[in-house]
Amino acid sequence: MKALVINYGVGNLYSISSALKRVGFEVTIDNKPRNDYDLIVFPGVGAFSAVAEFILRYRELFNDLRRSGTNFLGVCLGMQIMFEKGTEGKESNGLGWFKGIVDKINANVKLPHIGWDLVFEVKDSCELTYGLDKKYVYYVHSYVAYPTSGDYVYMKSQYGIEYPALVCDKNVVGTQFHPEKSSNTGKIFLENLKGWIKR
Repeated sequence: MKALVINYGVGNLYSISSALKRVGFEVTIDNKPRNDYDLIVFPGVGAFSAVAEFILRYRELFNDLRRSGTNFLGVCLGMQIMFEKGTEGKESNGLGWFKGIVDKINANVKLPHIGWDLVFEVKDSCELTYGLDKKYVYYVHSYVAYPTSGDYVYMKSQYGIEYPALVCDKNVVGTQFHPEKSSNTGKIFLENLKGWIKR
């Protein structure tokens, strides 16, 4: 099974690449999307506006790949860029695959949020969440998605507010947490991801 990790200049490429390899993916890192992969990964870490500038150069190609059935995984910032807009850096457009805006955590808590927190299921019909309910995952972020619909939110976490931890719609999945830093829970998610791709 082949995965392409998109290099947009600010992501944590090697951690997510190594985690994918550990569960059996053949991983390539490149800055241009191509259609001969089972999975395309938007890695985490960085600012929404900087990544949006890169991603939107290839917007039509990403949209074509999505429509053709290519699977996508977005991690942290990579998930956020799948929403309509983000305010980090400056207000910028995202891909718009999920409806909603990405904004700073609106709570009286220390930011960035760094460390382990529980995820909990809000829907039980997604094979990606098997074995994850009420498990600890690792976060590094100050911004979260504020979706306009809960239809695609399958897991949440709480840090001052509740926010989406895992979103999924057809062949697109995003996690606010970092599976590559989430120890055994992250490995469970990535194993689930392989099964989801084979569905």
